[in-house]
Amino acid sequence: MSRSSPRTPATPKTQRTGAHPLAEMDAVEVKVTIRPDQELRAARAMEVDEDTAEVRVIYFYDTPRLDLFKAGVALRARLVKGDDDDSTVKFRPVKADAIAEEWRRTEGFKLEADCVGNRVVCSASHTVVQQRDEIEEVAKGERAIAKLFSSDQERFLGEFYQGKFDFEELRVMGPIRVLRWKLKHKGFPYQLTIEEWRLPNGDDLVEASIKVPPDEAPRAHEEFDQHLKQLGLDPKGAQETKTRTALEYFAKAYREAKS
Repeated sequence: MSRSSPRTPATPKTQRTGAHPLAEMDAVEVKVTIRPDQELRAARAMEVDEDTAEVRVIYFYDTPRLDLFKAGVALRARLVKGDDDDSTVKFRPVKADAIAEEWRRTEGFKLEADCVGNRVVCSASHTVVQQRDEIEEVAKGERAIAKLFSSDQERFLGEFYQGKFDFEELRVMGPIRVLRWKLKHKGFPYQLTIEEWRLPNGDDLVEASIKVPPDEAPRAHEEFDQHLKQLGLDPKGAQETKTRTALEYFAKAYREAKS
């Protein structure tokens, strides 16, 4: 599939006006990337170990220059131990009132907001289930990247991405081994999610997050910051997100291998 620039985003069937942006979201995720110098402290404070983790493997698909990521687009596939594998097309940032009702009713579509520090970024994503082994076949070069994405996902991509696009120009960015924990801490009212991304060079990227309804987000954010401080962790976290760090690692590795 090849697309040329520019494209005009689809006109929403229903325009919502006057509402607070977060009110349109399905959920709000408040997240912090743990500073590298605090990762060991975080593991001890959260009381996590590999034996209790959910195991996942993630792949991204982008150009060696990360053109999609720079445009706010993520194409991702995920292997999930004990559950369905899936692929996702995600856009961030988006405006909630630029999303047609058709997409809001589509199975696998989500409209969420990420709160990182003082920044709130809204995203829209469309996820579909993948058959077993399909993602690994793509990683081995035995199957085209385009085969991981449904016709609806391609249409979603075409409506909201305004750059030139060709699946043939994409490269596999992965694997990233993910360890994931869901925790409840005494005295803290929200479920914590901890993710540790392990890159092939051995580097770890650790993120702590909570997911809450939009109307609870401001209070939950404050309580989350306080809880992290009580655990001896910096609520401001690292400057770079785990996705950016991982993609830049794989893009650099690809360029060096070709030089």
